[in-house]
Amino acid sequence: MDQDSLMPWVSRDEMGRLMTWPQRMWTQAVRDLPCMEIGDDGDDLVVSIEVPGVEPDDLDIEVTAHGVTVRGETRQSSQDRGEVYHSERRYGRFQRSVTLPVAVDPEKATASFHQGLLEVRMPRAGGARKKLRVEASRTGRH
Repeated sequence: MDQDSLMPWVSRDEMGRLMTWPQRMWTQAVRDLPCMEIGDDGDDLVVSIEVPGVEPDDLDIEVTAHGVTVRGETRQSSQDRGEVYHSERRYGRFQRSVTLPVAVDPEKATASFHQGLLEVRMPRAGGARKKLRVEASRTGRH
C-alpha cells in the first residue's frame, strides 16, 4: 500500500501547506510588530522602537518597574490614494510589550521621538544589588 492511498483526500501540496501554516502565522505576527532594541547607557536603560509613519500623538507608552508597553496606530495618509498593486506597509493598531532585564524607576522615565524612532529612557531603580551571606545554624534548627 503506498502512502497516497492512506490519505486520498489530502494532496501532498495541501499537506505541505498545512505543516507550514504555524510558521507562516508566526512570521506574519512578528512582521506586524515594530522592531525593538534594548540597550544600556550607563545609569539608564534605553528601549528604541522603530515606528515609521506614526505620529507622536498616536503613541501610548506605559512604563513599569519591570517592563515597557508601547501602543500606537499607523494611519494611511491622504497621499496614499489610487489603486495599490502591492503593499507590504503595515496600517492599523499595534502593541509591543517587553520585560526589562533590570528594574527601572518609571517615575523618571522619558520618551523622545525623531524620524520614526521612539526612544524610551529609564533610569535604573535605586538600590544596588546586595549579596547575602548565609549563616549556618549552630543548633541545626531553622
